[in-house]
Amino acid sequence: MSNSSLVSYTKISPNRSSRNGERITDIIPHHQAGNLSLQTIGDLFADPKRQASSTYSIDVYGGVGLHVDESERPWTTSNAAADRRAVTIEVANSSTGGDWPISEASWNTLVELCVDICRRNGIPKLVWTGGKDGNLKTHDMYAATNCPGPYLKSRMPQLADEVNKRLGVAGSGASAPQQTLGADTAKKSNEEIAREVINGAWGNGQDRTNRLRAAGYDADAIQSIVNRMLAGTYKGGASTAPARKSNDQIAQEVINGKWGNGSDRTNRLRSAGYDPNVIQNLVNQKLGVKTSPSGGKTVEQLAREVWAGKWGSGQDRVNRLWAAGYDANAVQRMVNKMYG
Repeated sequence: MSNSSLVSYTKISPNRSSRNGERITDIIPHHQAGNLSLQTIGDLFADPKRQASSTYSIDVYGGVGLHVDESERPWTTSNAAADRRAVTIEVANSSTGGDWPISEASWNTLVELCVDICRRNGIPKLVWTGGKDGNLKTHDMYAATNCPGPYLKSRMPQLADEVNKRLGVAGSGASAPQQTLGADTAKKSNEEIAREVINGAWGNGQDRTNRLRAAGYDADAIQSIVNRMLAGTYKGGASTAPARKSNDQIAQEVINGKWGNGSDRTNRLRSAGYDPNVIQNLVNQKLGVKTSPSGGKTVEQLAREVWAGKWGSGQDRVNRLWAAGYDANAVQRMVNKMYG
């Protein structure tokens, strides 16, 4: 059983045990009731006296920590049976008290991590029902606790929806999580699926082809419609191709964080018919980033610029670093190392 490739920090907790043969079917997000770094929460879980751990943690910048291998049971949810079937995720709060909110960077990573967990563990759909009959669950279903806090709990239906869109299935309703991939999408037209492809809901390349075929669709027919929609020549039904934005508009959207990061952004841009390299050059121009022949600034250089205030602060800084092609989490770690 593998762990997520999104992990940027690992400190394995002694507070873990066997899954006793149970396979992973559930995901249980928790909140930290605080704003802890990956290292800090790793140190807390490393204390055997605490008798607590989680599979993963997410910090306020969207970094991911691994504390218990997915092959083992974390001690997170106050219920052994629940933890044996679950991957648990402790998410940092962007401020304490009140609704216990989380940052948008943490939210985006939570969605991405849940998609990754589902794909690797063969979970075809994330189901939120508000009860234990779904496979997206919360700590307060098993204990008298405020976890995961009002803010994160209110977004559980949205989490299921966003994850399922990335998995290529529809909705977060109370249908059984074991249903087949094509069950929710079987009634959609090729035109509807083509729009979903353009929006990035079905992945890219051979992965997209495989998933479309597994769901009972003709991948070649879908691609033909996608190509015509992007070219503005599709005349089927009442549908028209989405209005194509200029590269300059897309570059600004990238800076605003609307197209994701890394390979996910590249794939989504290509699916929508844009050249990621052209867009990245425009982003760099807008942000005033002067890249060297080797491809850009070093993490140390960026850390110094961040400390000098040249990249803004908070979520704006995170967005601008990612948009410029840099790993915002790596830069923040270097800032902490150099100035912390």
